[in-house]
Amino acid sequence: MTGSGKSTFAYRYLLNAPAACRFVFDDLGRAAARLKIRPAATARDLEAALPSRWLVFNPHRMFPGNPRKGFNYFCDWVYQASKRGAGKKLVLVDEIWQWQTAQSIPYELNLLVTTGREENIELVSCTQYPHRINASLTGAATEVVAFRLDEELALKRISGLQMDAGEVQKLPLGQFIARNRLSGGVIRGKMF
Repeated sequence: MTGSGKSTFAYRYLLNAPAACRFVFDDLGRAAARLKIRPAATARDLEAALPSRWLVFNPHRMFPGNPRKGFNYFCDWVYQASKRGAGKKLVLVDEIWQWQTAQSIPYELNLLVTTGREENIELVSCTQYPHRINASLTGAATEVVAFRLDEELALKRISGLQMDAGEVQKLPLGQFIARNRLSGGVIRGKMF
């Protein structure tokens, strides 16, 4: 749900989780402004930013009118760049449902998510439409953090991810429930 705290949570996670490198796909230009990082707009920019360990990529200069092609390029570039160094790499994609469908995901995203774990890549995504995310992505999720949701399809999907839909629907704005799908552990918290 808009204003529930999901984006704030994702950015705080990026800022505070131990990681060798952080990659952000920023098609709307919000992440660069929020993180106060100059966005990379070309392959040369991405390479130049890599030593900083914080990369925010806006695809519009390199792929004008075709952000989907830019997303696929970004996923492939992150995967290849991650092979160059050890340690955990965090990849943030806001509203990932825009870049895949319930029926298919791009090859580059699939490679990043499924094979990327060999390179210690962790995908972080936040959405108000969990029901629009391909099941191969949600099925690979080890942790689910839920903020307030009201839409019936979203609640049904979150229930399928081992979350109590009734509890999620009643959450005050700014509060969340996090569940580790491997251990079954649950944490409740507050962002604001």
